[in-house]
Amino acid sequence: MSVDPVVSILWDVLKWVVIPIKRQFGYVMSSKRYARDLQKEVGKLESEDERIQNAVREAGDNLRHVHSHVSEWQGSAEKVLRESGELLGDFEKASKTCCYGTLPDPNFRYQFSRKAKDKIEVIQDLARKGCEFKELNDISSRAPAPGIVTARTRTRREGKEVVQSTTATASASSASTSIRDDGVIKSRAQMIRDIIDALADNSNRVVGVYGMGGVGKSTLLVDTERRIREEKSFDLVAKADVSENPDVKRIQGEIAHSLGLDIKNEEYINVRAERLHTRLEKEEREKKKVLIILDNLWERLDLDKVGIPCGPGNKARGCKLLLTARDQRVLRREMLCDSAFLLGGLENVEAKRLFEKTVGGKVTVELEPLVEEALRISAGLPFLIVAISKLFIDTSYSECDYALKQIWSEDTGKVITKRLQLSYGRISEEAKSLLRLCVAYGVSKPYPDYLARYGFGLRIFQGVSSVQEARVRLGSLIHTLQASSLLLDGEEDAGGFKIHDLVREFVASFASTNRPLLILKDKDKWETTLSEERLKICEAICFPYVDLEELPKELICPELRIFLLLENERSLEISDSYFNSMKNLMALDLSGIRLSRSPSPFQFMENLHTLCVDDCSVEDVSVLGKLKGLQILSLQHSDIQQLPKEIGQLTELRLLDLDYCSKLQIIEPGVLGRLTKLEELYMKDSFDRWSAGEQTPATNAGLIELNNMKNLRTLHVSIPNPSALPRDLDVEKLTKYKIQIGDVRGWGDYKGSRMLELNLDGTSDVLRKECFQSILAKADALYLYKLDRTEKSISALSSEGFPKLKHLQVEDSPSFRCILERSSLPTFEALETLLLNNLINLEKILCTKNISIGSFSTLKVVRVEGCDKIEVLFPRSVARELPQLEEIKVVGCKLMRGIVEADGDRGKFELPKLRVLKLYWLPNIENFITTGSSPSRSTSDDQIGTQIAFFNGQQDAFPHLETLEVNGLDNIGFMFSPSMVKSLAQLRKLNVSFGKKMEAIITEEEGLAVEISETLAFPMLAHLSLQYLKSLKCFSHSKCKIDLFFSSMKIFL
Repeated sequence: MSVDPVVSILWDVLKWVVIPIKRQFGYVMSSKRYARDLQKEVGKLESEDERIQNAVREAGDNLRHVHSHVSEWQGSAEKVLRESGELLGDFEKASKTCCYGTLPDPNFRYQFSRKAKDKIEVIQDLARKGCEFKELNDISSRAPAPGIVTARTRTRREGKEVVQSTTATASASSASTSIRDDGVIKSRAQMIRDIIDALADNSNRVVGVYGMGGVGKSTLLVDTERRIREEKSFDLVAKADVSENPDVKRIQGEIAHSLGLDIKNEEYINVRAERLHTRLEKEEREKKKVLIILDNLWERLDLDKVGIPCGPGNKARGCKLLLTARDQRVLRREMLCDSAFLLGGLENVEAKRLFEKTVGGKVTVELEPLVEEALRISAGLPFLIVAISKLFIDTSYSECDYALKQIWSEDTGKVITKRLQLSYGRISEEAKSLLRLCVAYGVSKPYPDYLARYGFGLRIFQGVSSVQEARVRLGSLIHTLQASSLLLDGEEDAGGFKIHDLVREFVASFASTNRPLLILKDKDKWETTLSEERLKICEAICFPYVDLEELPKELICPELRIFLLLENERSLEISDSYFNSMKNLMALDLSGIRLSRSPSPFQFMENLHTLCVDDCSVEDVSVLGKLKGLQILSLQHSDIQQLPKEIGQLTELRLLDLDYCSKLQIIEPGVLGRLTKLEELYMKDSFDRWSAGEQTPATNAGLIELNNMKNLRTLHVSIPNPSALPRDLDVEKLTKYKIQIGDVRGWGDYKGSRMLELNLDGTSDVLRKECFQSILAKADALYLYKLDRTEKSISALSSEGFPKLKHLQVEDSPSFRCILERSSLPTFEALETLLLNNLINLEKILCTKNISIGSFSTLKVVRVEGCDKIEVLFPRSVARELPQLEEIKVVGCKLMRGIVEADGDRGKFELPKLRVLKLYWLPNIENFITTGSSPSRSTSDDQIGTQIAFFNGQQDAFPHLETLEVNGLDNIGFMFSPSMVKSLAQLRKLNVSFGKKMEAIITEEEGLAVEISETLAFPMLAHLSLQYLKSLKCFSHSKCKIDLFFSSMKIFL
């Protein structure tokens, strides 16, 4: 037998026996490698799973339908992550049990490696599929119609973060034993505690507070809400002001806004209610605790109509309600309150403390004898205490004594009336007229812009010749009335205000005896309210959202000056002769009704100056052309399709509001040109089909017609076709404007008064037109989209610079290399917000170090996203001149090597007002302050260079930083030096994640002697998150002690 066959046989044996044995042996020997690979793939899948969970949550919050295959993917991911975690845990235990951890368990390691290999393949496949869910539309779609049957989406599973929470040990009742700095005094603090305890009781669904007007119920709700938010006893808190005659649409809007639910585009109340109802039921299914606060109820509120889930008898379910009303019966009988608290007046000691706080301390010795009398008259009502205490400021004994005697009475109601009478008697006739107008408006929070329009038509503002002057005068008068305690400050809106119930009742009854104001909210009382005697002398009539099926019989009101009919449904019609007897009518609001074709109900209104037919169904707009004396015309949200030639007859018109007339397609040529006295023209989300100049004959209005309006000062307009802009358009006269040019979707949310939004290609010459340069220089908000031009910087767009610009947002514009280049003009001196997104060729914010003095000195917010060529934000010498900077956010900039670049400037660098710093996915960055063209580990003489720690306390200081989030910075090994920690006394939130090289949060500080006994602390830190830091070995390399754990801190690892 030859040797070759033997060798062949032996080789076959080796292949079939030895090699498989080697493979199996390899599973045993490579188990640790399989464990590392499995851990790595688990981390990747967890990251993908978290991203998809966030998108699913966002879809759910907006009532979108999550695709079934996404839910299936989540289920598979959840299962494989759980099984992989168990497998890795078993491996770690087994490694420690065989021979006390010195020898491996071959059998277990073999089984582990086989399973780990399979899991890795499954995880990799899931991760690849997860990457396909990139956009929100890949994950979800709009919720299906009610009739469509869809599978319920899986609720989000609990995350795997480890949460450690500690609660402040201070007694919750401590606030009830002393007067706090925020003004909540003993009895109020105790009631707040009682209300919160009642809400926490599972047997209570609805809790209420009742008491007389002016006792402080609304203020108590504000303080209660603040306390609830501090204690985090509910997941969601929404609030709405109901008022005496509820506007359901507004109530729905306020609640939806609090919940983050967008229903603004839903016109019908029942549709809005259904969406709100669905959202609240969703929160109930997800075990979320929701509190809805409804302030100022006067009667039963139909919860189902609003959209709040309720059972039989209007009993709320699925959420809890906190209500206020004057009458206990409204709470108990109509709203089925489980627990109702009576809010009484302040005790004498508390009243005196409030009195002294209002006057700024103790009163003068001369006035001390009158204090007790003032407190007795106030009857413990905070509203009266504040009002009467103001009588003691800058006055004499005789004046104050006389004022108090004018309101002397044993009856509280008379005291209130006399006190208000005193305040009312001290204001001017002009202010009285405005206060009467506010009351005639019929709501607790009047809209200032409508007050200006009504007031201008009623001629109540003295010495004004324009609508804008009327607004300025209105603001001044409101301030006067607030100072007199006849109007309350707004809770949120700057410049907003609210009418107190006591004031409204006083003005409507006592102050209007000779000229009645008829606020017709109660249909059952119309017969007595609308008596013939009162109608003959009445000055104002208002039907505020009464949901009328029909109007009362034709009213004979020869002295009537203002008529307000505010509806929602567009179903109410008005007869042609209804206003025939109201020949002195000067202001008319018919919002939310149906206006049929001629003959017109307006035919005898020769004195009418203001007409608002907002949200109306208007069949024939031409009938409005008969109102020759009309000065203000508002048609916003109406369904008009054409503005006919008859509107051109309104030659006295000062304001024309066509906002949100989405169906308006035609404005006959020449109509706008005839409105030569027009001062304000509003066309937001409305007509935009402007005729181009060369179009002959013109089929629609042209922008050149605006040149005839010599007094035009305010313009809101959209111009999709830039060629429709005339070269000699007179826009220099504009003082307020919101102008869109090009294909711009939606309107920017910045609340400036001079806004431009531009989407222009390289062929457009709009920016070069002299007329346009003037408004570009005056703009306070500028939005630039998809600009691809010859100019390489933003500053080059304006020949005059941007001295007034406060908000700049630039997106998807590849031509720009920088924001500011060399310029001797004042540029960006007023800029507060700078938002840059997806500028693929942007290399720098500043192309020069020689900028004009003051440039960027008011900057508060900088956000830069997707700008791959930019390397730093600012040179250090420039960054020092940013004293107002509050927020920096940089996301996805691949070449970013530092936020601040060290230049010739020396010394410690500080941003004194920086509160928020967010840095995401910056793979090339190593330090906050960098030097040179690329990162290095060297340091200069003053230790600039790249430090070991990202933040070096010897160079950086952010004394007011509250939020720091660092995500995806792969080149960072350490976050802070010990000296930097000392400067972060205000830090409340620290989030560090996805850092491949992060070894420790705090490191040693080279060249600085630090005592071992020294303790480093984050005294205000409430949230600490350290996630997906695979190289993290410890929190601190420093020899110092670290004090991290404080009350109410949450830690995510």
